[in-house]
Amino acid sequence: MLTSAELKAVLARYEIRPKKYLGQNFLVDQKVADEIIGTCRLENTDWVLEIGPGLGALTRGIAGSVKKVIAVEKDRRVCAALLELMKGFGNIQIIREDFLELDLARALSECPPKIKAIGNLPYYITTPIIEKLIINKDNFSSIFVTVQKEVGDRIRAKPGRKDYGSFSCFVQFHASPVVLLDIGKRAFYPQPAVDSVFMELSVLPKPPVQVDNIERFFTITRAAFGKRRKTILNSLSYCGSLGLDKSGVAALLERAGIKPTARAEELSLDDFARICNAVNLEV
Repeated sequence: MLTSAELKAVLARYEIRPKKYLGQNFLVDQKVADEIIGTCRLENTDWVLEIGPGLGALTRGIAGSVKKVIAVEKDRRVCAALLELMKGFGNIQIIREDFLELDLARALSECPPKIKAIGNLPYYITTPIIEKLIINKDNFSSIFVTVQKEVGDRIRAKPGRKDYGSFSCFVQFHASPVVLLDIGKRAFYPQPAVDSVFMELSVLPKPPVQVDNIERFFTITRAAFGKRRKTILNSLSYCGSLGLDKSGVAALLERAGIKPTARAEELSLDDFARICNAVNLEV
């Protein structure tokens, strides 16, 4: 890993000015890097998709432990510096592209069926990146991400907590989230305003609840949390795609065994599944 002085020299040489709006914070703590790599359970047969490698704080260590690294970096100048810094590693492929626009099927076409994803995610696009990874979960055995601490809290929040929401439901429907490491803000340059956590999203072989229509399930969770201050009766009454008026929603909740006065943050995945599955039940 580059020392802070070496990092600053590389930034100057390639005229890289870390962009706050892009969440460009480079890892500069070797101990933290070693701990991150150690928790990923890497094997020499693994293929790894690295999202946002930056200047290779993790890339070098990952490449020394696995068969192949596919590193996706958006910034043109950062990518040029990374290519220079990673010379000598024959098992690193660097793709200069926005991960959110990347054709994953094409990028992973030569990979084995299941690989690992590792990413230090920019704070401003953490949610869409995780959503894309989970939507493409069949490609991954595990997903490891560094995220802002409050995002990590939201991802693994349980019913009854203020940070529990539709994104919590989405992630937990598809994966089991666990915080592996707490990372202080001083581990990065420039230093961000908040601390981070390194998490594993272990892809579940099947969802923890059974639903007869996944799209409807997430329509319901989004509608419920979209007006989270309202009761579940009122919030779902605003959900046009359900095609139910207030009395219809009341009947739906009764079939599902859900109190109409409950609020979204009180309901578990199982509760939302019961609502989803009750839509087509006979009254």
